[in-house]
Amino acid sequence: MLRWVLRVALPIGGAAAMLHLFPYHATAAGVHFRVEGSLVTRSGFSASTTFGNWEFPHVDGLPLGVRISPENVDVVELASQASRNGALYVDTLQHDLDRQVPRMILWLVGETLIGVLLGLAVAVAVNLAVRYLRGLPRRPREWWLRLEQLGGVVAVLALIAGYGAATYNPNWVRESRTTGTLGALQLFPGDLAQYYTQQSKFFDVVSAIAGIQAQLQVRVEQTDVEPSAFNIMFVSDMHLASSYPLVAQYAQNFDVSLIVNTGDESEFGTRQEMTTDYLNQLRALTRKVPMVWLAGNHDSPATVDVMRSIPGVTVLGTKTQQVDGSYQVSGQVLDVLGLTIAAVPDPRVYGGGGDYGSNDDKVTRALEERAMDDASRDANRDARYDIVASHEPVASARLARDLGTHVRQTVAGHLHAQNPQGDIESNGRITLVEGSTGAGGLDNINRGVPPPPVEFSIESVSNTCQFTKVVRFQIQGPLPSRGEPPSTGQQVTASTRYLDPQQIESGRRCDAGAAAGPVRPLATG
Repeated sequence: MLRWVLRVALPIGGAAAMLHLFPYHATAAGVHFRVEGSLVTRSGFSASTTFGNWEFPHVDGLPLGVRISPENVDVVELASQASRNGALYVDTLQHDLDRQVPRMILWLVGETLIGVLLGLAVAVAVNLAVRYLRGLPRRPREWWLRLEQLGGVVAVLALIAGYGAATYNPNWVRESRTTGTLGALQLFPGDLAQYYTQQSKFFDVVSAIAGIQAQLQVRVEQTDVEPSAFNIMFVSDMHLASSYPLVAQYAQNFDVSLIVNTGDESEFGTRQEMTTDYLNQLRALTRKVPMVWLAGNHDSPATVDVMRSIPGVTVLGTKTQQVDGSYQVSGQVLDVLGLTIAAVPDPRVYGGGGDYGSNDDKVTRALEERAMDDASRDANRDARYDIVASHEPVASARLARDLGTHVRQTVAGHLHAQNPQGDIESNGRITLVEGSTGAGGLDNINRGVPPPPVEFSIESVSNTCQFTKVVRFQIQGPLPSRGEPPSTGQQVTASTRYLDPQQIESGRRCDAGAAAGPVRPLATG
């Protein structure tokens, strides 16, 4: 067993050491880069700078990674070159790197093989030494046995390479995330002055770095991605947190035309919770950007009534209390901006009486299923829905399953965590589970755990009603005031996912200026 452990571990360790100790050194647009491979410890492709990282994590199924990072850069000179003609500079940078890609690959593959062979040689030497110390005789055809072992290693490497080729994702460049300052800068597209309020050399450098990343991002978008007609913002689980000024700032930065809020506005569903200051923040937002809102499990009929009174808010779905104390919900549909949005509220009210106020999933799951069964039965099976919204992800998944190909996208919240990037698209359907845009709000008090990050998503829609791209933000740390940049105490991540084209009826048009239709029952589709 020890010999086989050595035969496996030492070649892997040798390859990992070679990749780390002998990186490829490239020069592009006058900038020197270090190209370093990794084995097991990091997968995917990433570009690292002192201002943050740009990562592409899903290239294939192998635990192999490549990181490219600039070294010994004259940042002032870089900023000067990039500022004069950003597009030309990025063209030169991209062309120079593309030209060296074959050499990079040969270098990384070559040193990986050398590391494997060195590891095998060490394993053989250790094995022979152990046999010598134990006084064992030399085996006949010793070198032939070593050649057989080498052939076995080559065969294993070929299988690994085949697995890598089989799991290769040709669209890996369309899924990425930025972290650090680069991630924070994504919150202020086209207006870096809101991030750094004073002109300085540091501002110039950061602007140049962000400009380079933005120009490269544009080249990704130019590959089979339809131009955006407007953006939709998805928020959820405010729980009375004073986050609406921040939402308003980001909605303005991204020229958002519609906000979809999947509920849990309050904590216990009382009118008294919805204070004047809180509602004024909400009104200030919806005066500029319309919002579609549906009730979550912390929202009562009283919460629904308050939200209906806010100008610019369209409450989608009904929620009423019955004589026996139970709650009845029904789905509704709205046509807005050329899209058809359906929503079914959550039938529970946190802190209420009986099963409807329970926090036990075993108790409330039956309530959820019954509400979704009613909604599925009532839904018009001849209609098609661009977005089906609910508060509970299980509920939206149930509706999507029942309505099948009639649903293009589902959105939900409740979990206070966004669903992983890899779960966004499946079988032609888009699934978004939004995190808590209120960082847990009152729901997170006295739980003894750090608050979840502020999370929200911005989705782009083309004139042909295609969902083309979704950018998902996570902000961990103290929230800035409105108009202020994220502080150094915050960690900002911006994850970009370019979406596959969906099957849409020909002739459809989506337009930010299209008027919203009336709210109607789900049965009318």
